[in-house]
Amino acid sequence: MSTETPSRRGAWEFNQQLIFGEIGAVAGGYAAAFATAHLTHRPALISASLIPGTLLGGTIFWLAARIAHQRARRAWSLGGLARDIGYFTPVAAVLGVVVYDPVIFFASHFLLVRGAGVAVAVVAGQLTAFLLFLASMNGYRLILASSGMRQL
Repeated sequence: MSTETPSRRGAWEFNQQLIFGEIGAVAGGYAAAFATAHLTHRPALISASLIPGTLLGGTIFWLAARIAHQRARRAWSLGGLARDIGYFTPVAAVLGVVVYDPVIFFASHFLLVRGAGVAVAVVAGQLTAFLLFLASMNGYRLILASSGMRQL
């Protein structure tokens, strides 16, 4: 007998999707940063390349995880996914611009200027940014759940 409630399972799945999205963001960020580092040694350009790399990788991996969880619950539909994206994307985009992207840029730039390697700068910037993003998105999820608007 499981003591896991549907809301607890939903919270766990939501966080798994964010974590899986961040794995994609790390992969995309690494690819973009290393490619840029082969073209230039300018820390600002290397740090700036992380932003589109993390956005693309994170989006692809998050969507894959979201679809997989919905299919596992036999609740997948294109309309349901579109509604989830409608609730998730605007807040995620704002938090990305206000929290995630600036933290990645400034943390990685700070480390690159001080001689840290690209790998260290990418990991440190993304870890810091992701922890802030994760906390912020869970706050949003709780607001939606407590208002009865939507379970993400």
